[in-house]
Amino acid sequence: MKIIWSPTSLRKIDTIIDFIARDNVNAALALLDKFEEKARSLDNHPLKGRMIPVLKDEMKREMVITKNYLLVYEIHGNTIEILTVRHVKQDSDESEVNDDQ
Repeated sequence: MKIIWSPTSLRKIDTIIDFIARDNVNAALALLDKFEEKARSLDNHPLKGRMIPVLKDEMKREMVITKNYLLVYEIHGNTIEILTVRHVKQDSDESEVNDDQ
């Protein structure tokens, strides 16, 4: 499967990594590696993440990256699009995962 990152997901990751790097560059780089590793794991197991209950769409899913961050993605045939990344305490922004953006 092909994995693509949406502009929103890349922007959010940059923001998160920049924030963490202010205090701990090594932790920021480790988190970046974790994001990439988890996304790559979807290649063989695209249904690995849980369906997002409020969306009621089996193709839109979320996966725990760390205890603090979730990766939100959508399956399109042979492509997985990483839609966004969010902190677990952050309310879900449905505009980031819906097609009518």
